[in-house]
Amino acid sequence: MILLALESSAELSSVAVWKDWNVLAHQIVESKFGHAERIIIQVEKAIKQAEIDLSEIDFFVGGRGPGSFTGIRTCLAAIAGFSIATEKPFFGINGLSALGFANYIRHKKEANLHEKMRIFAVSDTRRRSFYIQEFNKDYTSSDIIHDFSLEKLKNKVSSLSKSGYSVNISGPFSKSFWQKNVNIPTQFTVKYDRVNLDATHIANYAAWQIENERTVSPATPLYVTPAAIFNSNTKNSRI
Repeated sequence: MILLALESSAELSSVAVWKDWNVLAHQIVESKFGHAERIIIQVEKAIKQAEIDLSEIDFFVGGRGPGSFTGIRTCLAAIAGFSIATEKPFFGINGLSALGFANYIRHKKEANLHEKMRIFAVSDTRRRSFYIQEFNKDYTSSDIIHDFSLEKLKNKVSSLSKSGYSVNISGPFSKSFWQKNVNIPTQFTVKYDRVNLDATHIANYAAWQIENERTVSPATPLYVTPAAIFNSNTKNSRI
């Protein structure tokens, strides 16, 4: 099975060509803007690097958010176009689920999974809050994505820690950021992994879903909060 994965929901655009649990090619650019102008060029470079033809790809998968409205639309429009051109299936992937899955696999390999363990996948809302999805040791989740302030996140982590849980937080923020802003007492077990979501996470999670015959989401944007639009008649209308 060969997948072409794209991700551009945050401050990087990335492309990965994946085959049988190996990444054949990976193109990544860190930038807040310009994903739409760059992503197709990155795809062309990745396919050339992987030494395959577009027609050999079995599935096209892209990050569906949560994240930047423009970045998500860019990614999903691109995989839809490739799907039409090749008549191959395409799917959208929850970026937080992909991050949580990467954390889960790492702990599974290290034999660190246990009953009183929680994995938090985190991304920035750019509104002074965080998108949060929570997973247990079996990588099961309620599929609910929370929009938490720092204070609410701190209270959630503190409550779990005081109940004897170890908490692992994965996302694009440094350990020092969490220690400064969440400031969980050192006697509690809280670990921080700085991970920027990219196309390799999207590919691995999508492949796991497909191979295990799990339901894979359509390539539609995952918006946790409604998009805001502005016009002359109202300062902040929502759709």
